[in-house]
Amino acid sequence: MNNHGGEIAGTLIGLFWVALGWWMIAVGRRRGRVGGDWVSAVGTIVDKDGGTEGLFLRNPHIRYAAPDGSEHTVASHSRGDLWEPGQSVEILVDPADAGRAVLRTHAARATPYVVIGWFIVVVGLLTLIASAMLALWVPPPSA
Repeated sequence: MNNHGGEIAGTLIGLFWVALGWWMIAVGRRRGRVGGDWVSAVGTIVDKDGGTEGLFLRNPHIRYAAPDGSEHTVASHSRGDLWEPGQSVEILVDPADAGRAVLRTHAARATPYVVIGWFIVVVGLLTLIASAMLALWVPPPSA
């Protein structure tokens, strides 16, 4: 007697974990590309609540002077309430587009996404292998 429900559930769970892991790896790689050749600068937090994305999640704005001398104000891409208006922060500015900048801490968070993503992919693949083994396993005949 085969456990088709377990095989299907295991396969679906494994596929979900693999997809989630690939997504996290993609996010990490995208964040890792930000700042690779970008220029370091110092910016100032302009406001504390520049577009809330939830009750406590904030995305304050940063004002900075780009290497070409132009002034810009951009969203910080932060997901926390860590900064106060007027506080100086380290940023990275895109040399190809002086209007693009991110907090240095935002770009530095790439590695955990990639590492955790690969871990989740491996767990998903192991789950898929276990589901395949369950599907192929034939119990010995009962005496």
